[in-house]
Amino acid sequence: MEAKILKFICANQGAVDADELMFNLFPGQSTTELISNHSKFALCSSNGKQRVVARTSLRLCRKKDCPVSCGELHLCKNFLYTGSCHFLQRRGCSFPHVLNSDYNQRLLEEHELQGLSRAELCTLLLQSDFTMLPPVSPPTLCLCRGPLAVVANSVFG
Repeated sequence: MEAKILKFICANQGAVDADELMFNLFPGQSTTELISNHSKFALCSSNGKQRVVARTSLRLCRKKDCPVSCGELHLCKNFLYTGSCHFLQRRGCSFPHVLNSDYNQRLLEEHELQGLSRAELCTLLLQSDFTMLPPVSPPTLCLCRGPLAVVANSVFG
């Protein structure tokens, strides 16, 4: 049952209205009963509506030459995002490009994620692990002088 809920949520960009989830999968049942596993689901409020967000404790391994037993997915982040890797054509990539390797399949089964597509898994991992998000640059420091400096400093602080 949790796998079905997880797949539905991940196929809908990782979060759905609680009413929509219940209507489509389990009419007449209680949302809080169905999503009681807080390691996989979070119930939150957005614009006055309850939303169910999918999450996981599974992470991508960041080590280039990692021993197989680290407990994290061995997969190229670019491959996970797009289904391909631009590093393969240029200089080669240090990370695996096989989602269904024996090792990764075992981890996906342990976390009950084996039914997700690459895109659904990507959505789930992105919203569960903030380190996968691209870095955010701070505003540029303005070191100029003169009238433009006053405008720039008032805009950028």
